[in-house]
Amino acid sequence: MTSPDWTPAPTADGSITMIDPGGLALHDRQGAWTESQERYAKGCALHERARDLDRLGLLDIGTGIGMNLAAALEAVHGGRARLDVTSFELHPGVLRAALLLEQPATVERWIAPVRDALQRALADLEAARVHGIELGDRHHLRLVVGDARAFLPEVPSDSIDAVFLDPFAPAEAPDLWSRSFLADVARTMSTGARLATYTASLSVRTGLAAAGLNVGAAARVGHKAQGTLATRGVAVPPLEERSARKLGRRLERMGLACPEPPAGSGSCATDSRPGPV
Repeated sequence: MTSPDWTPAPTADGSITMIDPGGLALHDRQGAWTESQERYAKGCALHERARDLDRLGLLDIGTGIGMNLAAALEAVHGGRARLDVTSFELHPGVLRAALLLEQPATVERWIAPVRDALQRALADLEAARVHGIELGDRHHLRLVVGDARAFLPEVPSDSIDAVFLDPFAPAEAPDLWSRSFLADVARTMSTGARLATYTASLSVRTGLAAAGLNVGAAARVGHKAQGTLATRGVAVPPLEERSARKLGRRLERMGLACPEPPAGSGSCATDSRPGPV
């Protein structure tokens, strides 16, 4: 079964993604599940952090079919942390389409509780936004269907330990990559928090650095040569020299310094949290 507006599409690792009404795939066609595991769950070090924290705040920007949330459940399994997720999705149609997807057994184990949570959330979106719902047997999901810019200010400062920044590309959804939006995302991030995204856009990296985050390169996943990692107060893998110079020059033109990053990091970052934008 399919939704009339969203079309299932197999990917190379056997998992299924969706094609939106405009023809855009929600995941890398070389492997939707692999992308969720490697780019987001591993990029944000969820497995390691789940061993150390009692509560792990996750900000998921772009719920989609719930694949990234499923990868998060897999990553924290066996750890002590309870996931406390706030997830934003603009299009309720993709959530309804997600309920109809059948994934391979290796993915179903983790996405089945996400699908169940989405189904209950769709039955009462107001309650899912205000109070949240159970996710699996011990986690919590607050699902917000609407414009993330309007609801992100409700997320408390310093409450988030990991960010999956996964909306449509900057050319398709520019407002969710703007400097003001990225500054608000950074506001929510606690010391030690990690943000992962698939884009290597200079403007996005500049916005993250201007918001006071350490910005570095993420490894290749699928067809993308690299993505971006950003952290609050911890080291990140260095940008390649050319990218680091471009970022430094862009920040200088904005009147922002690029001081020494945390030990072990070769990235560029500003030295303060964002002010009003």
